[in-house]
Amino acid sequence: MHNRLLQKNLNSSVRLLRLSAVLLIIAASTLYSINVRGATGSFAFTNYELGTTPGTTCPNALANCYNFAAEPAIRADNSGNFYASSENGLTGGTVAWKSTDAGLHYITLQSPNSASAGSMQFSPAGGDTDLAVASLLNGNGFYNVYVASLALTNVYVSTSTDGGSTWL
Repeated sequence: MHNRLLQKNLNSSVRLLRLSAVLLIIAASTLYSINVRGATGSFAFTNYELGTTPGTTCPNALANCYNFAAEPAIRADNSGNFYASSENGLTGGTVAWKSTDAGLHYITLQSPNSASAGSMQFSPAGGDTDLAVASLLNGNGFYNVYVASLALTNVYVSTSTDGGSTWL
């Protein structure tokens, strides 16, 4: 008889412990969701919609035009400007573009490798490229744009402090 009574008390204690654990989990979840809903900060997603009619416009072209650039990289700054870079193969240089209308249209920028090309306008760069845009404005009111380009045994990094107009 004593063992049965002990077993009943033990079962009741286990049930009470399980119920307490469930209630604790519910309370913790509620507190977490309240904190998340009440959180403040400056983070927000921004959606960009590209043109509804995709296509290619080739200047002065009667037939199809081609772009041999490959392995593109694309980034956006905090003002919504898009920057793109791509490689033309080793010694072919790096090409770059900029969009000021959320990616609908792009203009061709001066090659980021132009600073390393010298007077012969030859740059060993043009391998894989990567692109980065600073998160804060510089002293000129632009976001710095960085383009890295692989060149045989070197990596060239070009910086634009004026929205891609010139490269250092």
